[in-house]
Amino acid sequence: MSAFCLDLHTSTAAISAPLELDSDCMEHPLDQGNKTPQETGGFQSHSLLHTGSGGLGMALEEELAMLTGEQDEEVEDELPNVETPVIEQNTDLLSLFRQKEKDLVLAAKLGKALLERNQDLTKQYEKMNKDLNDKLESLEQEKHELRRRLENREGEWGDRVAELETDVQHLQGELERHQVQLREADRDKSTAIRELSEQNTRLLEQLNRAAEVERQLSSQVHSLRDDFREKSESTNQHMTRLENLHAEIKMLSERKRELERRVNAVLEENELLQNTVDHLRERTLVLEKQYQEKDMQLRQSQLELQEARVSHRQLSARFEELTEERSVQGLGPHPASLLCEIEQSMEQEEQEQEREQLRLHLWEAYCQVRSLVSHLRGNDITDSALSTDSSMDESSETSSAKDVPTGSLHASLLELRRLTQNLLDGNESTGSRRSDEEALEDQVRKLGEELRGVRELYDAEQDRTRTSQEEVLELHNKIAMLSVEVCSVREENERIRAMSEARDPSEQLQSAIRDRDDAISKKKAVEMELAKCKIDIMSLNSQLLDAIQQKLNLSQQLEAWQFASSGLFTVWLLWFLI
Repeated sequence: MSAFCLDLHTSTAAISAPLELDSDCMEHPLDQGNKTPQETGGFQSHSLLHTGSGGLGMALEEELAMLTGEQDEEVEDELPNVETPVIEQNTDLLSLFRQKEKDLVLAAKLGKALLERNQDLTKQYEKMNKDLNDKLESLEQEKHELRRRLENREGEWGDRVAELETDVQHLQGELERHQVQLREADRDKSTAIRELSEQNTRLLEQLNRAAEVERQLSSQVHSLRDDFREKSESTNQHMTRLENLHAEIKMLSERKRELERRVNAVLEENELLQNTVDHLRERTLVLEKQYQEKDMQLRQSQLELQEARVSHRQLSARFEELTEERSVQGLGPHPASLLCEIEQSMEQEEQEQEREQLRLHLWEAYCQVRSLVSHLRGNDITDSALSTDSSMDESSETSSAKDVPTGSLHASLLELRRLTQNLLDGNESTGSRRSDEEALEDQVRKLGEELRGVRELYDAEQDRTRTSQEEVLELHNKIAMLSVEVCSVREENERIRAMSEARDPSEQLQSAIRDRDDAISKKKAVEMELAKCKIDIMSLNSQLLDAIQQKLNLSQQLEAWQFASSGLFTVWLLWFLI
C-alpha cells in the first residue's frame, strides 16, 4: 500500500509540474480517469510519459521495462528459496518484508527518475513556449500583411465585380438577341425540315431510280468485263499470232535478203548478158551487113566468074578456031603468029588477075566468117590473129593472094550456123529463166496479199480493242459519278432523317455536327477512292500506250516488209521487161 501511495504522490507531483501545458497535454489525465484502477495503478507512469515529447516517453518506457525485468529476476531467484520449507512462517514474513523493501526502493528509483524527467520536461516546455511566442509574433506580422493584401484584393475584386456586372448586362443583351435569332432559326429550321422532307421524298424516288440504273450498269459492267476478258484472250491469241508472223517475217526477210542477193547477182549477170547480147546484136548486124555485102560481092564475083567462063569459052573457041586456022594455013607469016601470042598472053594475064581478085574476095569472106565464129566463141586471140592476118592480106593485096583451103569456107559457114543456133537456144533458156522469175513474182505477190490481209486483220483488231477500252473507261467514269451521287444522296437522306427525328435544337445541332463530320470523312474516302481510280487509270493508260507502241512498231515492220516486197516486185518486173 505504501508503494502504491508513493506512486500516487509521485504521479500527482509529476502532473502538477507542467501546469502551463496546452490543451493537448491535458487530455491525457482525463483519459486516465476513464481507465480502470488497475490501468491507473500499473501503468500510471506510462501515461505520464506520454504528456511530454515522443522521445522522453520512449526513454521512460525503456527504464520501466528494465526495472520490472530486474524485479522479476529477483523474484524468480527468490522463488526457490520461498519454496523450501513452507512450515516456517518466519521465513514467509521475512520474504514479505524483503519484498516490500524492494518495492520501496523501486518506487524511490522511479520517483527520482520521474523528477529528473519532470525537470527535463519543464525545460522543454519553456523552450517550446519561447518558440511559440516567436511563431505567434511572426504569425501576427503575416496576419497584418495578409489583411493589407486582403484589403487591396477587395478593392481590385470590387472593380472586377463592377466590370463583370457590366459584362453580364452586355451578355444578357446578347443572350436576348441570340434567343431572338434562335427563334428565327427555329422557324427557318421548321420550314427547312418541311422542305427537306419533301426533298427527301424526291431523293428517295431518285435513289430508287439510281438503284435501278446501278443494277443495269452493274449488269452492263459484268457483260463488258466478260467481253473484255474474251477480247483480252483474243488479243493474247493475236499476240501469239503476231509473234508467229514476226518470226515468219524474220524468215521471209532473210529469204528476201537472200533473194535480193540472188536478184542482184542475176541483175548483174543480166546486165553482162544484156551488154554481150547488145554487143552481139551490133556485131551480128555489122556481120549481116558485111555478109550481105560479101554475098553481093560473091554474087558479083560469081557473075564475073561466069562472064569470065563465058569469055574463056569464047576465047577457047576462038583459040580452037585459031588453031584450026593455023593448022589449015600451015606455016604462016611470023608477024601474025606473034600477034596471036601477044593476044593470048594478054588474055592469060587478065584471067590471072581475075583469078587473083576472086581468091582475094574468097579470102576476105573466109576471114570475116572466122572472125564471127571466133567472136561468138569469145576467142579474142584468134580474132586478133585473124585481124592481123586480114591486115597483112590487105597490105599484100597488090603483091599476091593466099589460097583458101578447100572446104574451109563451107566448114566455117556450118560452124557459124551452129553458133547462131546455140545463141537462139540460149535465148530460149533466158525465156525459161524468165518463167522462173514470173513464178517467183507470183509467190511474192501472194505473200504481199497475205501480208495485206494480216495487216487489215491487225488494224481491225486494234480498232476493236481501242473502242472496247474507250467504252470501259466511259463506263468506269459513269459508275464512279453514279456512286458519288448515290453516296451524296444517301448522306443527305440520312441527315434529313436524323434532323426530322431530332426534336431538341441541341440534339439537332449535334446531329448536324455528326453529319458534317461523317460527310467530311466520306468525302475524304471518296477522294481517296478517286485518287486510286486515277492511279489505276494512269497505269492502264501507260499499259495501253505500251501496247500501242508495240503495235506501231509491228505495223512499221509490216510496212517496211511490204515496201521491201514491193521494191523486189518492181525490180523483178523491170528485169522481166528488160
